[in-house]
Amino acid sequence: MVGLGNSRRGMKSPPLLVAALVACVIVLGFNYWIASSRSVDLQNRVMELVGRVRRAAAERGAVELKKNEFQGELEKQREQIDKIQTMHNFQMENTQKIHQDEKVGGSCLAMMWVRYH
Repeated sequence: MVGLGNSRRGMKSPPLLVAALVACVIVLGFNYWIASSRSVDLQNRVMELVGRVRRAAAERGAVELKKNEFQGELEKQREQIDKIQTMHNFQMENTQKIHQDEKVGGSCLAMMWVRYH
């Protein structure tokens, strides 16, 4: 049988080809080592950022709760102010009515006093 290509048995690879293959393996190994180091650094950075995001989300939740609490207190205080304002207006109207009644009553009394004296 005749094989394809050179039929010499026990053919040795040329030393230049072996050197080139070893150089390629070294370069690929070095690149893999650099890529692996970068990958670990990036994974650590991602974990750090995930931690920051979780802390920020927790802080935001706490701030939202406080905000809602303060808004509730503000609404209660506004309602109290409205009640106080309504009571004040009512008291002012009553005071004015009493003052007018006293004025009218006082002038009537004065007229009666003058009339009978």
